[in-house]
Amino acid sequence: MTILNESGVPDVLSPLAAARSLPARLPGALVMIVGTRTEAYLAQTLSAALSPDAARDPLHYMILDTDKPPEQGQMASRVIETCAGVSNLRIVFLISGRSAEMMSVDVRFEARVAARRLELPVMVLDPDPDPRSRSCLSTSLEDRALAALVEVCRESAPDRKPASVPASKRGGFLGGFLGRDRAPDSGVRRSPVVLLGTSRGAAVDLSADLRRVGVEVSGSVPAIEPSSGSVAGEMPPIGEGTVVAPLDPHLTAACRTAEGRGAKVVRTLSPIGVDGTARFIQDVAAAVGISVSEMGRAREAWESLDPLRNRIRGKRVFLAGDTGFELALARFLADAGALVIEVGTPRLERRAMSSDLHSLGAGVDVVESPDGWGQIGRIDAARPDVVICSQGLYIPLVSRGHLCRTSLDLRRIGIHGYEGARRVLDLLVQTFERAEALDALDL
Repeated sequence: MTILNESGVPDVLSPLAAARSLPARLPGALVMIVGTRTEAYLAQTLSAALSPDAARDPLHYMILDTDKPPEQGQMASRVIETCAGVSNLRIVFLISGRSAEMMSVDVRFEARVAARRLELPVMVLDPDPDPRSRSCLSTSLEDRALAALVEVCRESAPDRKPASVPASKRGGFLGGFLGRDRAPDSGVRRSPVVLLGTSRGAAVDLSADLRRVGVEVSGSVPAIEPSSGSVAGEMPPIGEGTVVAPLDPHLTAACRTAEGRGAKVVRTLSPIGVDGTARFIQDVAAAVGISVSEMGRAREAWESLDPLRNRIRGKRVFLAGDTGFELALARFLADAGALVIEVGTPRLERRAMSSDLHSLGAGVDVVESPDGWGQIGRIDAARPDVVICSQGLYIPLVSRGHLCRTSLDLRRIGIHGYEGARRVLDLLVQTFERAEALDALDL
């Protein structure tokens, strides 16, 4: 395997435009961008162009006048006025970059004032904390937003009793049959598990799978009310004795914050694809002391996918990379029989993604922060059967005759869990069938 770093700008064109993904993925959050009129215009334009949720979950803007910076307390008052018209509000994010800093605006002080008056957490996110960085990825901003959510979670729940696991779930089949590792009848106290990630559907589906094997899921960050699936609920406590299971491989800052509170973070395969989901469930269960095998469930899932696998077997796939899920998707597609040519990823956290890297194999090139034009050249030379790319590369590639699906298409359908594996293969099969039907037309 060759790992390259091209230092391109694969994900967004403006640091503040990375905020486009936050309102739709963080229920109960108000996201306000603090910047100049030019920054607000660019962020608004890109949000409308790149996010299907922009109209439903609009961003809020606080325009800074370069000739007359706001007086102390004025920004806090504006935040409070904006929050007055928002229902089910749980947390406020102020995304403030270099413009406010150059104008000597103390955004963190304003946030503290607003938080005291609102009696809600008001968190400041810097879209580009590294001055050497050429861009801010939406995955990076999403990671820092979740880290802020972890910070405002309670550290413990003193009146809450740990879960008791039934004897049938202890030690696997042989352990229960032979009487090994059995606890007293009162049950074994297990650590609660918190799921970390912004995919609402993934949190619900994987919670059900974990509970099926006896794992207690105390909640998720961001919190989701199971009854509605869209309204923020009560966020679970995170601290000593908590096991945190990240659903996304790029949530490194959020995981470090959880570890700083004493929580145990499970580092395993991303729950994407059949084998990734099975490994995720097994390792999370092992982290709370439950020995379980998902081999049977994984075998059933693969067998049910055989008709779809037969349609993509041998297809050459190029993942251009702008979401952070590309390594896990490539691993799953390779397991399903596709030939992965190259995998691009906006950033490569080797510690967090080591399991996915090892599972991918040695014959696939991995490019971190890929250069768009360089990728177009390699795609033209390789002529893959399908390219999974960002929306920025979609039009140039289609105009060159390449069959493409955007990474946003995959995010929309949901790629986590066993059912996510089916949705991914089904989407690709539909893409191939539609292309074949068009080619068969006698124009």
